[in-house]
Amino acid sequence: MPFRFLKFLTATIATFACSSAIAGSATDLQRYLTDTQSLRGEFQQVVTQRSGKVQRSSGTLVIAKPGKFRWEYLKPYQQLLLGDGKQVTLYDADLMQVTIKPQGKLLDASPAALLAGQADLASRYTLKELPEKDQLQWVELTPKQPDQSFERARIGLDKAGVKAMELDDHFNQTTRIQFDKLERNPKLAADVFNFTIPAGADVIRE
Repeated sequence: MPFRFLKFLTATIATFACSSAIAGSATDLQRYLTDTQSLRGEFQQVVTQRSGKVQRSSGTLVIAKPGKFRWEYLKPYQQLLLGDGKQVTLYDADLMQVTIKPQGKLLDASPAALLAGQADLASRYTLKELPEKDQLQWVELTPKQPDQSFERARIGLDKAGVKAMELDDHFNQTTRIQFDKLERNPKLAADVFNFTIPAGADVIRE
């Protein structure tokens, strides 16, 4: 589940590097993302499974172009997803387990290829403007290639910019993320994307 969600996370992060010009609310999205080099804030995540079971979590996020992110779950458990541009690290504090994967391979296998900021969003997704919902303007992204990790994603914007995202995956799950206290282009600490493996942790390299 963590790395399946990572594909959604990287697709989410990828939107901050898009460079296509699309009409209407998508233009607002384009303008916001083009001018955003880094983000810092908080998130609330809700995953609704096919059975109706709901999983809730929350935490903090830091994103920086090109290809760096720190997505940290704080509740109900502590877990860290970190990409430093070369590798992706998943740290589960409860299990004292660290899983490390090359970032390049992971990105090549998912929409996260856009993390490098070199790909055109419209070249990989069909974009569609949706009706207003929850006082947000929505843009839908449908992968053009059928082997993507999700069926479709939606990005919700208010006047301040990106506020929410939704994902429908191939497991009939819907992931909803609400962003809070987002700071655009903050000055980030030099070590924010560094990770030191805790003493005694099990390390799995893939």
